[in-house]
Parts: sequence; C-alpha cells; structure tokens
Amino acid sequence: MTPLSSSPRPTAIVPVRTGPTVKRRLAHVLGAQERRELVRTMFEHVVSVLDDCGLRVVALSPNPLPDTRYYEVWTDAGPSLNAAVDDAVRRTGTPVLIVHADLPRVAVDDIEALLDADGDIVIGRARDGGTNALLMRECIRCAFGASSALAHAARARAAGLRTHVVDRPGLALDVDDGASLTASAWRASVESVASSRRPPA
Repeated sequence: MTPLSSSPRPTAIVPVRTGPTVKRRLAHVLGAQERRELVRTMFEHVVSVLDDCGLRVVALSPNPLPDTRYYEVWTDAGPSLNAAVDDAVRRTGTPVLIVHADLPRVAVDDIEALLDADGDIVIGRARDGGTNALLMRECIRCAFGASSALAHAARARAAGLRTHVVDRPGLALDVDDGASLTASAWRASVESVASSRRPPA
C-alpha cells in the first residue's frame, strides 16, 4: 500500500449558499443580514484553513462569489446538494475532499487528521451523525443529509472500499440551527473566526 504521506493532495470542494434565504433555520435568532454575514465569515474561515493546508480549493455556489486568489468558483450545477457535489467530483476526479462551509472551529490539524487517516473513504463526522467533511480516494455517490455518516460508510462498504471515521470537535460542530448557535454566541463565533485570520500586529 502506498504510504499516506506520499499520496497526492486532494482538491478541496466547499459547497456554499449565499442567497437571501440562507440558514433559514436560524431566522428566529438572526436577521437576514446577520445570517449572510455569518455564512460569509465561516466560509472564509474554512477556505483559509484549506489554503493553509496547501490544497487547491473550489467554491461550489449557485450565486456569484468575488474573485480571490484563495479559491476557484464553480457554478453549482445540480438540482440538489448531492447532485451538485457529485457533478463537481466528476470534474475534479479523486482524491477529493468535500468540506462544508459552516465549520467555525475547524483548524489545520483537523484537515490534516483527515488527510493522514487510512481508508479509501474518510468521514469527518458531525455531532448529529451527519458528514461535515468527506475525503474520497475512491469515488462514491454523495449522501449528505440526515445520518449521512452511516450512509457514506454503507456506500463505501457496498463498493468494497475501506472506511475511516474521524471524530474531532473542529469537524463535529456545524452551525445550522438554533441548538448550535444563539444570538449571543453568533458574535463570539464571528469575532473569534475573524481574529484568527488577522495578521499579527
């Protein structure tokens, strides 16, 4: 087996939604502008971490995004998240790493833990059993949604592929409902992420 340290680095795909109805499940604690600001801040943080890992980053979005040296922008081409990501994976080929854009605590060490893990399919498990990051060294169809960590593992087993699950706080916490974010915690999350990107004085 080829040592993981000599394996090619994957392309990172970050699906992101930035429209006016983004994060609707947070509407009871955040206004529309605050939700857009939260999404933008978390997305920029995730992209910054992936860039720090030396990965090529592709932002997958149905909405225009600003040009930047940190990522390429591909148009979301599918009728659903899974269809859009599957289409992008066909374009990139493997290895490929899909990372959700709403991970305010993800760090370089979390991404490196995924890249160092043994397995054809490496799952960064969310605290609710979903999948917040998915490294594919061999291709399976994506199954993002409820209980998707189990669904991805099952699809890998059915294809005869080796699976590894990574549980880390930075990968487990995603922000998409009131249980993961209160109105007061939103300010702390944004300020913490923003300060982590500022250059030292």
